[in-house]
Amino acid sequence: MRKEGFVLKSDISNIVMILVRMVRKSPVISTITIIVPIISGLLTFYSYAVQVNIINGVARGVITLLPILWFVVIHGVQACSLSITNLMKNRMNAELTLAFQSELIDIANRVDFEDFDDEEFGNKLQRAKKVVGEDLEGITGFLVSSVGIISGLLSIIWLSATSGYLLVTFVVTIMIVTTLSIRLFTEIKVRRTGRELTFDGRMGDYLANTLEDPNAIREMRIYNSISYFTNLWAMIMKKQHNKRFSARKFEIKTGMVVAMVQTSAIFIVLVYLLSRMGESNTVTVGTISVLFLALLSSGGKIMSLTWPLSKLYISSSKLYDLNEVLTYKNRDFRKNDINNSTDSMLPITVSNVYFKYAKSNKNVLSNINMTIKPGEKIAIVGENGAGKSTLIKILLGQYRPSSGTICWKDHLEPHGKVSVVFQNAVKFELTLRENILLGDANTPSDDAKILRVLEQCELIDLLHELGGLDVNLGQLVVGSRQLSGGQWQKLAIARALYNDAELIVFDEPTSAIDPNAEMEIYTKLLEICQDKAAIFISHRLGWAKNVDTIYVMNNGGIAEVGNHQDLVHHKGIYSNMYALQSSWYK
Repeated sequence: MRKEGFVLKSDISNIVMILVRMVRKSPVISTITIIVPIISGLLTFYSYAVQVNIINGVARGVITLLPILWFVVIHGVQACSLSITNLMKNRMNAELTLAFQSELIDIANRVDFEDFDDEEFGNKLQRAKKVVGEDLEGITGFLVSSVGIISGLLSIIWLSATSGYLLVTFVVTIMIVTTLSIRLFTEIKVRRTGRELTFDGRMGDYLANTLEDPNAIREMRIYNSISYFTNLWAMIMKKQHNKRFSARKFEIKTGMVVAMVQTSAIFIVLVYLLSRMGESNTVTVGTISVLFLALLSSGGKIMSLTWPLSKLYISSSKLYDLNEVLTYKNRDFRKNDINNSTDSMLPITVSNVYFKYAKSNKNVLSNINMTIKPGEKIAIVGENGAGKSTLIKILLGQYRPSSGTICWKDHLEPHGKVSVVFQNAVKFELTLRENILLGDANTPSDDAKILRVLEQCELIDLLHELGGLDVNLGQLVVGSRQLSGGQWQKLAIARALYNDAELIVFDEPTSAIDPNAEMEIYTKLLEICQDKAAIFISHRLGWAKNVDTIYVMNNGGIAEVGNHQDLVHHKGIYSNMYALQSSWYK
């Protein structure tokens, strides 16, 4: 368990780090947004000084227009600065949100694929995106509010220094620092209690709703468990009440301490200054009056300051995740993608490949040896969890072998053009044209080629129904057309064909389809890929008799290799699986 002092230091460092990042990403706007409220707060001192002159003038019976004019000008400048601050703050929020979102997107697109298999990284990335999407505006708002109020409090200390007495300045400073610290500590503790009460409140609401639900009551009566739920609900509600009462009592006690500190400080300052009125020209009726009013207002300023400061502190735990993910930018990312060149990538030779995840000691793949030749049709089959998809990720260069080598023709790095159709194809809610073009987004649009792949994938009827290639698909845009699951899958295949890759990988694209319908689809896919190398991954075997080579995977290794007839006669794993599944295809 982390110590409180360490937690505080860590949380403050999170705030400082994110502030540094904010200034770096938007230096001009961020600087103006922070400087303007500081200047506005410090102008409060000049407002105080003008008030001193006005009161002294009234006391002497001499009223001049200039101090009053200066007082109006200062307040006008402060009002304008508030408008400027709000305008610049909105501009800064927009720039920072775009900058941080762009950085997170860049990191997500460059990070090693193994990191996406790490649940901790995935959770951090989601929380970081939420901070940028929802919390960043509030954090910048708390920051701007805080610096403005702090500069206002500094104006009060500055005013006390004009009295000419060090004791007055010391007492005022100690009063402000002490009361601010107590208020801030109290506010943070109350907010933490509030977060704890939020969870208890959810559980209390759940139990209360359960005790009023007829279906739940019916079952609880059978098992005689109503009293258990009632006692549990009462215990949580009592706990909630005690926490809330304890927090309120603590807040009242600290409020009394703050009031005593403020009252004592004001009393000491006033008595001391009144006793020195005849000794110094700087101690006048105006000085004492304005300082007295300023000290009284300091309590309100401190209360106004503790709210944004406590919110900023509480938000620091969220900033930790954002800071953590942003540090990935400095990592040396290795190349994960296939070099999408026109050079041939075949044959692919896999030699003695082993693979295990970074946080695991167990090999997911062991001693994999295989060759993929130009134009060859390969089936990789096996039960779920046998390692089929992991092997494909290695063939595509998304994972690196823990040991062994993969040679893409004459290259040890992924090289050439490959297309993939995954089990859960991505549904890009763009136009029909864009859904096809994404298969080869770096080349100009070729309508004749698009029509050809639509024809191959039996999507011409869909084109006629839509009335053109530029109709949006999905539900995102008004007037879009939603497709069936089968149509989305065919669209993914069309995208793969548009890429003109010499190797197409089909990663269980029909696992949710009836086995007999699957046979028809695979027959069609084999026909479509007639002049290309193709890898078909599946745990169902009815179609596998039509490929050139079958690799049977079991427990992360290749257990059998051969064509359909050879493997059936071998009476091994494949033969047993095929026999068990044969009834599916009648």
